[in-house]
Amino acid sequence: MVCQMIEKRYMPTIKLNRGGAEPLHLQLSRGIVEDIFRSRPLPGRPFVSERQLAESLMLNRNTVHRAYEQLISDGILHLPDGRRTICIAPHALTRVIPPFPSIGIILPRQFSVFAGGDTPTPLKYLSGIFDRAAELGYAPMPLLLPPPETPDAEVREWLKNMLSRLTAMIHLGDRGFTPDRPLELTLTENFLPQIFISGYSHDVRIASVVCDLEGAFAALTGYLKENGHHRIGVIGECFEPNPYFNYTYRSRTARSIDALRRNGMELRDEWILRIPQLSSPLEPLRDMLQACGKELPGVFFCSNDATAERTFTALRELGRKVPGEFSLVGADDTGIAEKMPVPLTTLKVPMYAIGRTSVDLALERFYNGPAEETRLRKIPSTLVLRSSVKPQGEHSAFPERLP
Repeated sequence: MVCQMIEKRYMPTIKLNRGGAEPLHLQLSRGIVEDIFRSRPLPGRPFVSERQLAESLMLNRNTVHRAYEQLISDGILHLPDGRRTICIAPHALTRVIPPFPSIGIILPRQFSVFAGGDTPTPLKYLSGIFDRAAELGYAPMPLLLPPPETPDAEVREWLKNMLSRLTAMIHLGDRGFTPDRPLELTLTENFLPQIFISGYSHDVRIASVVCDLEGAFAALTGYLKENGHHRIGVIGECFEPNPYFNYTYRSRTARSIDALRRNGMELRDEWILRIPQLSSPLEPLRDMLQACGKELPGVFFCSNDATAERTFTALRELGRKVPGEFSLVGADDTGIAEKMPVPLTTLKVPMYAIGRTSVDLALERFYNGPAEETRLRKIPSTLVLRSSVKPQGEHSAFPERLP
C-alpha cells in the first residue's frame, strides 16, 4: 500500500466507485477504515485535512466532512480538545478489525497430511495457536497457498481477498520446493504482521518465535558431570539450504557443539557425525568405533529424537548397549522419545508454548506496529530426564525393553 505524507499527515489510499449506488461519503468512510486496517498507522498520527483529501480525490468537501463525522463518531478518527487537526484515534485499530477477526495459519501442506504424521509435533504447535487465539476472541484460519504454477496476478488477487479477513499470518513452514512464487509473494506483503514458528525468515520484516536451548544445554552438562560424564559426541543431520526460512532444527548440530564445549564438555572433532537427513548412522558409527578404539565418549547427543532413535538402533546392531555402554540424549521430546525401548533423555522444545506465543506476538505487532524489539521471542527449553543416561562406570539400572 502506497501512502503519501502531506505536511506530515497520513494520506489514505482509496478507490471510489463514482458510478455505483453506494453514496460517496459511505464509500469514503469505508475506504478509510479498510486503509487503516491494512496500513496500521500509529494512533495519534495527524490525518489529512478535509480540504486536502477533497482536492486529492476530486470530491466535494461536504462529502469528506460527512465521512469524517462518521469516523469520529465511530472512534476511528479523533479531534483532540482545543485542536483543529484530526488524528488517528487512540484505539482505532480495535475499531477497524473485521467483526469476526481471524489469524491465518499458513500450512505447508494439506491439514490431514501435515497433522497426521508419525509424531504429534504439528498438533502441538497448532494446539497452542488455536487455544490462545480462542482465548483472545480470534478465529484461527488454516490456509493453503495457491499452487506454485498460479500466475502472479491471481496470487495477488487471492492475497487481497485473504488479507481483508485477517489480522495476522503465522507460518508453519515452506512447501518443500523451489521456486515457490505464491510463498514469495506472500512473504513480501507488509499489510499484516507475519510470524514464523521455530525459525527465521530471510525477510527482516517477519518476526519469529523460537526455542532457546541454552538453559537446557547448561542443565544437561551439569547433570552429565554430576554423573561422571565429561566426554560427549554429537550426531546430527545435514540439510540443504532453504531460500525462504532458516529453521532452528537445521542449525541445531552446530549450536549444540558450541553449547556443549562452552559448558565444559570434552567434544573432539572425531566424535562428531554429520549424516544425511533421515539416514542411519550405522556405518559412520561403525567407522568411529573402529577408528577411536577406547578413546570414545560416554554419551551421544543427537540433534533430534528421530536421529536418537536411529542411533539407538545402530548401536544395538553393532552389539553396543544403551545405556549399558553409551548414554543417549535427544532433542524435541516428541512422542518418539518416551516410546523407545529405553525411554530417551531429551531437551524439550515447548511447541505448545511457541504456538501460543506466536499469537501474542502477532497481535502485539498488529496493534503496536513492527518494531525491532518485537522481531524475536525465545521460549526456553527444559531437560527431560529418562533412563537413556546412566552414571559413568555403572551398569544400567534400566534394562532395555526389547521388542
